[in-house]
Amino acid sequence: MQARVYTVDDQEAWEAAAPAHVSVFGSVGYARVVQKHTGYPARLFVVSSDEGRIVHPFFLRPVSNLPFAARYASYRDTLTPEYTGPMELGATTPDLRYAFVQYWNQYCEDERIVAEFAHLHPAHRHTGLLCANDVHYNRDIVVVDLTLSDSDFWSRSFNDTCRSSIRRAHREGVRVFEGRTAADVREFHRIYTMTMERHNANARYFFPFEYFWSYCEELPENAFFLLAEHQNRVIAAKLYLYDNDEMYDFLGGMDINYQNLRASHAVIYAAIQWGQRQGKRRLILGGGHRPNDGVYQFKASFSPLRVPFSIYRHISRPALYADLCQAWTEYYGCALPHDADYFPAYRMLPPRDEGRAREVGG
Repeated sequence: MQARVYTVDDQEAWEAAAPAHVSVFGSVGYARVVQKHTGYPARLFVVSSDEGRIVHPFFLRPVSNLPFAARYASYRDTLTPEYTGPMELGATTPDLRYAFVQYWNQYCEDERIVAEFAHLHPAHRHTGLLCANDVHYNRDIVVVDLTLSDSDFWSRSFNDTCRSSIRRAHREGVRVFEGRTAADVREFHRIYTMTMERHNANARYFFPFEYFWSYCEELPENAFFLLAEHQNRVIAAKLYLYDNDEMYDFLGGMDINYQNLRASHAVIYAAIQWGQRQGKRRLILGGGHRPNDGVYQFKASFSPLRVPFSIYRHISRPALYADLCQAWTEYYGCALPHDADYFPAYRMLPPRDEGRAREVGG
């Protein structure tokens, strides 16, 4: 058994170990997009045998980029892409799983990893590879069964509000089309930015045009934009990522001035139809910002199906983690909230800033 660590410069090796058609979020193309935007080095940790392999994509974040942690220059924490965590590919055995855990723990020791955070895939591809005590249920998310027939969608999946909204968009002349040009992506960027401004979103949710165009360049076979227009004006748009079996409702927005036209419903319905034609098995719509909020209710109108979404939070160096949390309290002049769910806690801004926790350090 062998352990290897690939960077985005090892494109062929990364693609062979974790191809985009198996996991779009675990792909080298996605890693390159995020690394370029954030500056966080992307890595793929691979432990393989003759029969199978376990792959683990992640980003390295230097702790020293925090304003109170300059003296911790050699330490890092890790963050995974969405819907990943370690994944088993091919024929894996208990020995391979054991080897993965041992090699990974040694890697974290050698690289001075303080803490690990992972957004896990709802298919539980991580089973047996992560400490069960550090896997935490986060929320239920909405998924759409794309194997249904079109008539079954209308009778068994969409609720009354959803059916009515899709029909209204059609009556009002909303047209949905696939964005293929730079001009289309600029329209997506305009709609997305407008939506983030309306919600007073954190700065880390704003992206330049180049970030979105990178998906066309890096993932041309695994990403597409859908735009909805009315009277030649784009009023809603979404970016979808996909792999062999699944589609992911990734980023998007709408012009609130045209909310009554139900263009967002039309976009998701068009995505469902696209997934049916391409033979995808399910569309992961995700959840809301808070339990049962308006965003969740909107997504839930498309399907009664739910799957649990979990996260992984592991502290590799408890003493150093405690020191960083203490440095946080001294820098901001207040205690960390006891009920804070943000991890790692030392990457939180105090609640008085924008009224909620958010990441700092770039």
